[in-house]
Amino acid sequence: MPSKKHSKIRVRGVKKDYKYEGWLNSALQGPNPKLDYFTFADTFQNTKHATNSHYLDLLTLLSINQSNKLTKIAQEAQNLFDAHGLGNNTDKHTDEESLVSLGITRSPELNEVEDTENEVEDETSSGIGSGTDKVLHQTANLPSDQVEKLNIVDLSSTAAKDILRSEIGNDRYNLIVEETKLEPVTLSTYATELSNALNEASLSSQILRQALYNNGFRSDFDLVAHNDAGFIEVTTRYFLDMMNSPQNPINKTMLERTSAAYLIIYLVNQLFLPNNDIIELAWLEREFYLTDRSKFDGILFKVGNKSIAPVIIEFSGGINDKTSSRKNSNDIEKLYRNMAKIMKDTDTDQMFCMRCYGLNIYFEKLHKYDDVMYRSITANIEIPNTPRKLKAFIQEVPKILAWKQSVINYAIDLN
Repeated sequence: MPSKKHSKIRVRGVKKDYKYEGWLNSALQGPNPKLDYFTFADTFQNTKHATNSHYLDLLTLLSINQSNKLTKIAQEAQNLFDAHGLGNNTDKHTDEESLVSLGITRSPELNEVEDTENEVEDETSSGIGSGTDKVLHQTANLPSDQVEKLNIVDLSSTAAKDILRSEIGNDRYNLIVEETKLEPVTLSTYATELSNALNEASLSSQILRQALYNNGFRSDFDLVAHNDAGFIEVTTRYFLDMMNSPQNPINKTMLERTSAAYLIIYLVNQLFLPNNDIIELAWLEREFYLTDRSKFDGILFKVGNKSIAPVIIEFSGGINDKTSSRKNSNDIEKLYRNMAKIMKDTDTDQMFCMRCYGLNIYFEKLHKYDDVMYRSITANIEIPNTPRKLKAFIQEVPKILAWKQSVINYAIDLN
């Protein structure tokens, strides 16, 4: 009797050259597919901490925007991992008990990896450089890490941060986080009162509009002094108008440049309008002299000096147009590859980028500290098409303004 064929489980979002794709495909084949921790550990061949970080990172990826079948498989693996305490700092004997309870025999190779784990930690703790080198090596194949090939530590990845903290210690980790974060901004009284009124309003577009007009658009408004309140006013009004329009454009299918005109271009134009004596905006297929022939969807130049470009921007598809996650990954790599090149050629320690993918806009930064590059995402906003999402957007505005102020300071400081 011929063997029954089993349909292949489709996996979304995994990088084309993911190192453990072979293991993943094998694990998802057959009548009873499962994401077994111990067979992954045998394949991964690293310390227990690194193994756990990679395994959990993969489970997270396989639980989001996947088929119901794959989501269930990933959740079952997560439950099994949690139930047997595999993520705890247990000793080898306790791990053996977990293995026996699961009916699994530990491979000799896995024993060797765990036996040498303490030796590896001792070696990497001897110096900061060796620790960060180990971090870059361990994060090189994280499913969630988009910049690993560029020798950049991705602080937007929970798994990468976990590995970093483990390898260099809490004190050093906290210092890096402190050095790479942006300085917060203090909102004007005008902006604070307006923001509070909008956040306290009920989830009704009409009531939000009333709160906007009762607390905003004041007669003493100054574009520069009240730039924070001005940004809240115009963007809140804009999104409310789209929500109340006969056909909300955000709910339709739009290709890349059309959606960019509605969203990221509009937002950036409004964000930097009070600072157009410092920042000049350039849109669509623009080039920068230090990035060879690479073209970007947007570049922010310093006024009067196009050899200084604090920000590069990419549009990764449109809205509801089924742009692949691979396109998004390629654009992230393009942005960070070119930012790293610009920073090296200009001997600077930071640069900024923006990108949009689907309904999300990201405000990001690349920072060099102690000869290591770190990626961070300052703000991740979802374009609001409901009152609840509009409130969430308003709460992110201080982060957006902190990002903008860092861009302006960067442009002013460079000559």
